[in-house]
Amino acid sequence: MISLGTLAENSLKAINALTRSDRAVNQSSERLATGEKINHAADDAAGMAMAARMQSQIVSLQQGMQNGLDGINLVRTADSVLGDLIDITQRMRELYLQKENGTQGSAEQAIIQDEIDGLRLSLAELARQSEFNAEPLFMEARAVPFIVGASMNDPITVDLPKLVNTTDTPKSFENGDFEADAPGSASITGWDIVEQVIIFGTDTIAGHTTPTDTVATGTDQNTPNNPGTMEVTPSSAQYSQGSQSVRLTSTGITTQAGYDTVRGPALVSEESLNMKVGDTMSFDWRAQGGGDAYDVYAYLLNVDTGDTIEILNDTGATAGATTNWQSESVTIANEGTYRFVFVGGTFDATGGQAAGAQLFVDNIVATTTITTYDYALATGSLAEVDQSIGTLLGHRAEFGATINRITHAVDSLTMTGVNLEASHSVLTDTNYAEETSKLAAASIINQAATNVLEQTHEASKRVLTNVIRSTDSR
Repeated sequence: MISLGTLAENSLKAINALTRSDRAVNQSSERLATGEKINHAADDAAGMAMAARMQSQIVSLQQGMQNGLDGINLVRTADSVLGDLIDITQRMRELYLQKENGTQGSAEQAIIQDEIDGLRLSLAELARQSEFNAEPLFMEARAVPFIVGASMNDPITVDLPKLVNTTDTPKSFENGDFEADAPGSASITGWDIVEQVIIFGTDTIAGHTTPTDTVATGTDQNTPNNPGTMEVTPSSAQYSQGSQSVRLTSTGITTQAGYDTVRGPALVSEESLNMKVGDTMSFDWRAQGGGDAYDVYAYLLNVDTGDTIEILNDTGATAGATTNWQSESVTIANEGTYRFVFVGGTFDATGGQAAGAQLFVDNIVATTTITTYDYALATGSLAEVDQSIGTLLGHRAEFGATINRITHAVDSLTMTGVNLEASHSVLTDTNYAEETSKLAAASIINQAATNVLEQTHEASKRVLTNVIRSTDSR
């Protein structure tokens, strides 16, 4: 007998079966498509948490293995350098034995010593230039840790020795106090003299065009009708310290026009100093009017670029204007190789075309240093060479032991990683045979439930049709 209750019950059962089978089909299809057994937390919450922890450990082990391989490369690089240092030191030992042999004369011994000295320089240079990943290996003693594992605990360390000594020596311009030569000397130790008229922006000093004075006093910088006499000499007449300074003098000048500025003579350092950012230059100066007012200028010349740094630019207001001793300084903003340039000069303040003046300079100081490098292990005798070789061999033994430790650790991590990968795969990877079977079963159930639901709907339609016919017949 067909009743409404029976039809409703069958329909609900079919819908429920269809819903479950749809869910099973979707889950199996997703697992087959992604290759992952756990795609959502609802699939297996505990399994997902375990898989995440395993994955974290696997990634950490992989990085630990890479750290170990990087560490091996560093230690091998350092070990290779030590091998070269030992080879050089062995050659020094051979030379010491040759030098002390009775068949060697003084000339031959000197030649052998020259080679020994050259080899010592080679030791320092090789140790200084040895780097790994742009980091020096032997400039200072340090312990280098290698994190070979999944955590920061118990790193493997290697001790890199200090094989280079550095010495910073203060350096300034030679004869910066101008005490090396007698007053009135025609030459000045460490300095070049330019005793002529200098046109700024046109003439050259030390191979580079002079700067342009943008705040020059006067109407023109014309070539004078009479250049007069220009002279640069050490002087005991004025000084800020010691007993002498240098004097830049111009006398007997006749300008081309009134209120002209005439520059010259000049003093230029023979030596170029490599100045670093933050280094400073300073000097003392004093100016005196003569035939007319003074006009003085000083600058640093970058010999590589031709750029200039103005340090002094001053002009007397009147013909008799005189300054006291003053100090000027500059801090280097751009590293470079610099020469110091001082330029005396005069300004026709009265307009009468007669000019001349004096500039005194003293106490030139440059606060820079020159760094020299020396091999840290003593090699001055056969006994010291033997001790140096023994020290290097000890470091090489430590390096070899460290490489072996890291290699064993990496091998262990590799096996651990393989096992973890296998466990992670079992936990998360799709079992295609199992999921294919589940998909087939779920598909069959899905189709059967669909057919049952359709039949239930057809039965309901027939009942409804019979009811309508019965009603119409009445």
